[in-house]
Amino acid sequence: MRGRNLLLIVTSIVMILLGGYALVVDLLDISNPEQGFRIISSLAASAICVFAGFFGVLSKSKKGILIVGILLSLVTIIDVVIGIGFFDMGLFHLTLLIWPVLYLLGWHVSDRK
Repeated sequence: MRGRNLLLIVTSIVMILLGGYALVVDLLDISNPEQGFRIISSLAASAICVFAGFFGVLSKSKKGILIVGILLSLVTIIDVVIGIGFFDMGLFHLTLLIWPVLYLLGWHVSDRK
C-alpha cells in the first residue's frame, strides 16, 4: 500500500497501547470466577485489537488490512454484546465500537488522492 493514511497509523498506535493495557488488566482478572466467559471475550477483543494495531502499522497489503478490520469489527461486536449481557448497557460498551470504525475509515481513505 503506497499512501497509508495518518488516521490509520494513529488509530493503530492507539489501539496497540489501549489493547495492550486491556490485555494486561484482563490477564490479572482471569482468576475472577464471577466473570468467566466475559473475561475470555474481553481477552479475545484485546488481543485482536493489539494484532490489528500492529497489522495496521506494519502491513503493506490493503486487502489484508481490510480483512483484519472486518475481523476486529466482528470480535468487538461480539464482545460488546457479551459485555452488555453481563454488565448492562453503558456508554463504555458503545465506545468500544469507535475503534473498528476509525480503523476501517483509515483503511478506506488510504491510497485515495
